[in-house]
Amino acid sequence: MFSKLAYRSWRHSPWISNALMRLPGRIERAAVAVGIAVLLLLIPVAATIGSVTYSDLSLRSQQQRAYYVRVDARVIDATKSARSDTDGVTTVAGTATVQWSAPDGSLRSGATDVPSALRVDDTTPIWRDADGNLVRAPDTAAGAVVNGAATAVFVWFLGALVIGGLVYLTTKAGERSRMRQWDRDWQHFLQARDHRSR
Repeated sequence: MFSKLAYRSWRHSPWISNALMRLPGRIERAAVAVGIAVLLLLIPVAATIGSVTYSDLSLRSQQQRAYYVRVDARVIDATKSARSDTDGVTTVAGTATVQWSAPDGSLRSGATDVPSALRVDDTTPIWRDADGNLVRAPDTAAGAVVNGAATAVFVWFLGALVIGGLVYLTTKAGERSRMRQWDRDWQHFLQARDHRSR
């Protein structure tokens, strides 16, 4: 079965010496062969880009975890809640003004996302940098893995779309060229037949 498929593919390849295969057909077959080869070569390229993305995000996560500190902050202003429904699970979160101590002992305040059940004078964990400024939670290692894999898949998919589009346009151009050639051949046939009948 596989040998028949390989033989048939070889017989339709653009480099065989078949007098019935015209130039547009050869160009189409060559475009398909080159497109498949480029798609296969794009796999390690996409994997490399995904790996570099993962390495960068993982390094950034490690730096953030080394530089950021998790501290407890006190809620000093009531939360403004927002309700969201995801997959049938209702979660309620809000934004509140919180206060925390900086490394130099001064009090800092800022707005951050908190569970809506918190009230004034409750405490909530936040992340701050070495200067005492409020920052978002550091990236996780799992997030770096997911983002790296998603980047690799996206790069390959984008390349596949571009290559597929170019092969499709080449095929359409070849089809139009064939149809025009067939029209010309048909007109030549009709003219030759009319001349013979006179």
